[in-house]
Amino acid sequence: MALPRINETLNFTMNIPSTGQKVKYRPYLVKEEKVLLQAFESKDPKTCLEAMCDTITACLDPSEKIVVQELATFDIEYLFTQLRSKSVGEMSTIYIRCKECEQSNEYHINLEELEIPVEREKNIIKITDSISVEMRYPTFNSMVEGDVDGARNDVSAAIDLVAKSVTAVITAEERIDTSDLAQQEVVEFLNSMTATQIKNITDFLQESPALKHTAEFDCIKCATNNVLELKGLSDFF
Repeated sequence: MALPRINETLNFTMNIPSTGQKVKYRPYLVKEEKVLLQAFESKDPKTCLEAMCDTITACLDPSEKIVVQELATFDIEYLFTQLRSKSVGEMSTIYIRCKECEQSNEYHINLEELEIPVEREKNIIKITDSISVEMRYPTFNSMVEGDVDGARNDVSAAIDLVAKSVTAVITAEERIDTSDLAQQEVVEFLNSMTATQIKNITDFLQESPALKHTAEFDCIKCATNNVLELKGLSDFF
């Protein structure tokens, strides 16, 4: 008689922050946790993100056909925290040093209470009176498709990232979808802008939503009240 398979039912739902789409998921299993632990032990950000994407993909409802690597990076962080809350436990315990005496303090975070508010209507940025650009937040793929041989400078790499985040150019006559264009055409379009115009676009990217939580506690040693912002997945575990 074959042994039963357990924990493969899609028992939970959550919303993808950037789109609001509701998706079904299951907890991650021991076989997936082993891969995650190996990735985290490597301390390589790209390896960790890839392992997280693979785990999320394995746990989401396959009928949704969601390409996790094409989600915004903050989507991936949020989805992973929700998976972990159902797989390991909703409470995460971290240790934070007091700003006054450096004493390490135990702090507990309820992962299920974390939210990432997204203002979707702010993704249209006016460049001139007749030209606007439609943006999306950087995806996992756009973040890792860097210059592997280091041939490009930081400015070129930054422009390439911005170009990958432009979904359309809107004029008085038409909406030009950048998926129909060569990447270099979008780069040349961006290079034709003034510093002020490009800053309006980069500000959108720099102000991308993020996994955040305000931690407040009184130090167990000196009683100093500490208030600080936790930001990004690494601050929560």
